[in-house]
Amino acid sequence: MQKQLLTFVLNAFIFFCNAQGTLINLGTDAYHYVDRIDIKYGRIVPIEHTADKSYFRGNPAKIAETLLLSNVKFKKVQQFQIDYLKNENGEWLDSLKSKTKRPLWKVLYREPASFVHVTSKKKNGFDIRFNPIIDLKMGVESEDKRFVFQRAVGLEVRGNIKRVFSFYFNATGNSARLPKYVTDKAVDRRYASPYSNVPSVPYSNNDSVNDRPTDYLYVPGSAYWKDYSSKIFKFNDGLDYFDARGYVNLYILKHINLTFGRDKFFIGNGQRSVFLSDNAAPYLFLRMNVNIWRFNYTNIFAELTNQYVRATDILLPKKYMAVHHLSIQATHWLNIGLFEAVIMSRSKHFELQYLNPIIFYRAVEHSLGSPDNVLIGADFKANAAGHLSFYGQFVLDEFNFKEMTKRSGWWANKWALQVGVKYIDIVPNLDAQFEFNAVRPFTYTHGGNADGTSVNFTHHNQPLAHPLGANFYEFIFNLRYQPHPQFTVNAKLMVARVGGDSLAYDSQAGKYSITHYGSDIFRATSGGASVTQEYNNKIAQGVRGTISYLQLLASYQPWHNIYVDAEVMYRGKSGKKTQNPVAAGLVQNHSTFMFTIGLRMNIAYRSYAF
Repeated sequence: MQKQLLTFVLNAFIFFCNAQGTLINLGTDAYHYVDRIDIKYGRIVPIEHTADKSYFRGNPAKIAETLLLSNVKFKKVQQFQIDYLKNENGEWLDSLKSKTKRPLWKVLYREPASFVHVTSKKKNGFDIRFNPIIDLKMGVESEDKRFVFQRAVGLEVRGNIKRVFSFYFNATGNSARLPKYVTDKAVDRRYASPYSNVPSVPYSNNDSVNDRPTDYLYVPGSAYWKDYSSKIFKFNDGLDYFDARGYVNLYILKHINLTFGRDKFFIGNGQRSVFLSDNAAPYLFLRMNVNIWRFNYTNIFAELTNQYVRATDILLPKKYMAVHHLSIQATHWLNIGLFEAVIMSRSKHFELQYLNPIIFYRAVEHSLGSPDNVLIGADFKANAAGHLSFYGQFVLDEFNFKEMTKRSGWWANKWALQVGVKYIDIVPNLDAQFEFNAVRPFTYTHGGNADGTSVNFTHHNQPLAHPLGANFYEFIFNLRYQPHPQFTVNAKLMVARVGGDSLAYDSQAGKYSITHYGSDIFRATSGGASVTQEYNNKIAQGVRGTISYLQLLASYQPWHNIYVDAEVMYRGKSGKKTQNPVAAGLVQNHSTFMFTIGLRMNIAYRSYAF
């Protein structure tokens, strides 16, 4: 079979050399299907640089087209997965066409993945596609017998002109009542250190854990929100927010893409990323992608929102980010990468020296006086035996070689680690993934600037990398089974050991004092009094807690990108027991079950696995 496929590939297309089109939305089934093809057929179908997400649509389209035009016989589920990639990216097919046998009124759904599309009659002319977005989910949570729901209604538009200029727009109106453990994180953030340039909340003996929690409340993965209440379901603690993303992409020469707009990205091959994840809100960006031979080089320049306390309408503080990721396809089975990122804060402008596209920012940062937060790292992915894929990441925030060799537990030896493995087809259509993540205390933090802003690795009050921040280690086990082309069952188990900060009331000062153990990446750290102890720091130190998360999700897809979902979820958090909830620290005990059902259309499933 491999020889037959290889014969066709040698006379067909060159993949991942000419990135094309708009980007496939993160979290969709396309990424899992590309993973499967990469592991099973990566030896003969060159799917390279999978760590740089989002993918351009043209690449999976050509992969699917090549496989479908080969004389390889696929089983029913595999055929469905390849057809999904073909239909999802139909505008980039060259030899095949994505068509619906019976379009609605001969106008709607002429292609399975497009509600309406308009295409030029000229070859490589223009193409515009419109899709509605619907996400309706409701259920009940055992903790406080809480009704939970989310609702999103919107529109997606994408198009391209002569396969050179592409554009994308996505806008949804959202309302939600989140699970209680998600809103409880806002209460934990209640005691974050305020900064001088935003309204602060005083630490006084009149403070309580429940005071003004909405000052720090956020919607995971989104930005600004406002209060929402429902007379029908009788609650007033819901959230209402508008989410808009969009960008334009210009295909320059043969190997360069420039993308400008508002969205977010993910760097890595795991379920988490210790480099850059899609955990936070979208941001304004300029992305340059260069793909030459075995090299793929990604530059991201972004404007971020610094941490803030919610108050009246004011201009939120800004900071900026520059990211480089160099991916090298060493062999058909091994990919290695180099990563660096810098977070900077300037008075109303981007630091122009960081526009330098050449990798290694540390020299630039030193020449500026080292005011910024620089991270460097490396990653790898290795496929084996047609069933396995090993991957990992390692990032250094700060370190001192002498202190590291002494194993002194110095606070500024800050690093994060990820290792994982994927196993495809344990039995037919059953895939497994195991992942371990560990982040040292104080990683992603930095000292506060003179103007009161911070250059920690965050955006819109959310971590840019791992959602748990720092000072933890985590195990994730995921099983995905697709017994029928349209039916998928996903089981996820996460266990994390976390270390929290603690609070104590200082009767002389008349306020609470916080003991900073390195889990809160929003607090400025520069040694001395800003950390609890300079030495003997270790992962999960402080007020220890264990987070357990178990999710079972069943999805039925009767039509392309239309899903009916049913979810059962358990989340528990156990920590130090005490009669005083304040002295207990920011690790609070709780356990909850949640059951939801939902319908979604053209949107990835949203879960809060942290």
